[in-house]
Amino acid sequence: MTTSRGAGAQRPRTVDTLSVVPPWLGNMAALGWRILVVVALLVVLAVGARQLWVVSATIVLSIVVAAVLAPAVLRLRARGRSRTAAALIVWAVGMLVGAALLVLLAVAFAPHLATLVHDLRAGAAAIEAEIEAHDLPPAVGVLWHEAFDLGGRLLGDVIGELVASAASVVTAVILSVFLIFFLLRDGDRGWLWAFQSLGDPKRARITSAGSDALMRIGGYLRGTTILAALMGATTYLFLVLLGVPLAGALSLLVFVAGYVPVVGGIVSTAAVLIVAFATGGLGTTLVLLVLFGVRGAVMGSLVRPSVYGRTVSIHPALVLIVLPAGYELAGVVGLVAAVPVTAVVIAVASAVVAIVAPDPPPPLPGIVPPWLDRFAQWGWRILVVLALVGVAVLVAVLMPLVVTPVVVALVVAATLDPLVAALVRRGWGRTRASVVAVGGSALLVMVLLALATVSLVTEAGAIGAGIEAGARSADGSAGGSLGLGVAAAVQGATRLVHEVRVVLSFAGALGSVGAVLLLGLLLAIFLLRDGGRLWARIVGRTPDVHRSAVDAAGSRAVGVLGGYMVGTAAVSGVGAASQWLIMVILGIPLALPVAVLSFILCFIPYLGGFLSTGIAFLLAIAYGSPLDVLIMGIWTIVFNIVQGNIVSPLVYGRTVSLHPAVVLLAIPAAGAVAGIVGMFMVVPALGVVAVSWRPVMALLGGTGTEAPGIMPGDVAATTATDPVAAAPA
Repeated sequence: MTTSRGAGAQRPRTVDTLSVVPPWLGNMAALGWRILVVVALLVVLAVGARQLWVVSATIVLSIVVAAVLAPAVLRLRARGRSRTAAALIVWAVGMLVGAALLVLLAVAFAPHLATLVHDLRAGAAAIEAEIEAHDLPPAVGVLWHEAFDLGGRLLGDVIGELVASAASVVTAVILSVFLIFFLLRDGDRGWLWAFQSLGDPKRARITSAGSDALMRIGGYLRGTTILAALMGATTYLFLVLLGVPLAGALSLLVFVAGYVPVVGGIVSTAAVLIVAFATGGLGTTLVLLVLFGVRGAVMGSLVRPSVYGRTVSIHPALVLIVLPAGYELAGVVGLVAAVPVTAVVIAVASAVVAIVAPDPPPPLPGIVPPWLDRFAQWGWRILVVLALVGVAVLVAVLMPLVVTPVVVALVVAATLDPLVAALVRRGWGRTRASVVAVGGSALLVMVLLALATVSLVTEAGAIGAGIEAGARSADGSAGGSLGLGVAAAVQGATRLVHEVRVVLSFAGALGSVGAVLLLGLLLAIFLLRDGGRLWARIVGRTPDVHRSAVDAAGSRAVGVLGGYMVGTAAVSGVGAASQWLIMVILGIPLALPVAVLSFILCFIPYLGGFLSTGIAFLLAIAYGSPLDVLIMGIWTIVFNIVQGNIVSPLVYGRTVSLHPAVVLLAIPAAGAVAGIVGMFMVVPALGVVAVSWRPVMALLGGTGTEAPGIMPGDVAATTATDPVAAAPA
């Protein structure tokens, strides 16, 4: 801004910064920030999925398997079966087939793994010797050596990842078993719930696209299974006829590798040919190569088109890109699921773009598609919310003496509120009732805590040793085919013992933890005594139109939190008592500490009961007779079926109003973020959110109209969509 003095003073001048920006630069910036926001959101989601590997693998594996089984469920429904019965029948058959396949892999493949690796190395060495004997260029030998080393490292990385993360792999498989059933039963309801806010035309379009993707992906996976089975069976037949050893293990390797497009077939075929060269020589290898060529021609021209039909069509170049991406994101599960997931994305992409695009489109630069603008507008707001959540978590971590007592007080107050109300109805004063309820409950918890500390901390090492001994004994009885299960049991026992010792040692200690508990209990007394008045003051400051909804949501949240704790405590008590009783009857040691551990673990829905009964079963293997193992195995199966499919959904559905699928996914996510404490608290926290999010969203929505998000570069660009027309004269 410039000014001049005197009679000829001029008016202040301002410089329009937008007028000096070339239109092409404004359009590029308008497109660029939107792309950057979408990419940033995808990166954040990918990093989160990587950190929550168990959750990601569970979701991917469950969706893939459910897509294969869904047509059978739909056919049973069409014949008059109920939703639950159809899902249960198909789920049971599918799980039995999957279990049989896993047993077959464990029995026929795992014991021969060391021999297979030895034969592969011997074959590679023999091929190198042949290269040198025929005076081939040295580059050929170097190329072969590097290729074999690369394949060996990749295979070693896959096996090493499975062993190193055996506990996580087993956890993902266990959670998937439950989640698959819920997807088969209620997957269509969840789909409609997710898109309930759309209008009928858009909802019909996305539903049609989703159904088409489901049919395509299911057909693709069923076709892949058929082709992989044919490849494995013919490989077995060829190897047996030619007298090549390890025919069963190699054919299973071909079958499993058939689920990894392009790369899997190349790697497994190369492995078979190398073993054949090491054991049968060049003639056997050439005959086998010819047989493979004939098989490939027949399958490519006759079997593959009829098996796949109208499923998915993905270019091989894209397959080679998504395979390593899937492996980086979800490991071995990602390798198998990368192509199916990509096919789903491609199948629904056009429908999603059509739904997201606003109608009518807003004034945007011509280079910016409306759907990209909508994604970006959502994206930067989601990133802001995620950053806000991250700040809240950081504050909770940095200030535990403030946040933890508040959480303890809320849980205690919500749990004891019905007891205080009952005492008040009997004529007690609210202060007296609050003090007695909190004091008596604290005394009971201290007794239980002392019992848990004495029985668990002192016996945690013995429990861990018993788990490992039972796992190794089972592996020995199975001929060494349960190596992954042993690794999972050892890792799980080590982590469990560590978590129990840390939590209970800190809980039984004085100092900061004692101060936290004392502050939480005192705050709970004040909440029970004055919480109603404090809540009334808070509700009184909300707008009149939202006041009743917010008040009702708060009451429901308190009821959910208290009801969950009481209901879960009852379920945990019954489970712990029954486990103690059967271990005592069978004469299995460590019954009391395992029962206490079971009571604690059963506060973790689904997974806790499975872990506690699994511990008892492994202890029965380690210390019991074959009859004891049989009885404990039957009890373990019955207990988990009853609790996982009847008791737990009933308790959690009525107390926290959460679908079991949400509970299943929330538990490992909370465990990855906050350890065992997070696994305890995530379900009641989500229950509170479930009953209060609608009034909160309505309250946050306000009464005014929201202005669209404007970012730098948009104003200049929206004045003219044609860069030439927008250029200054």
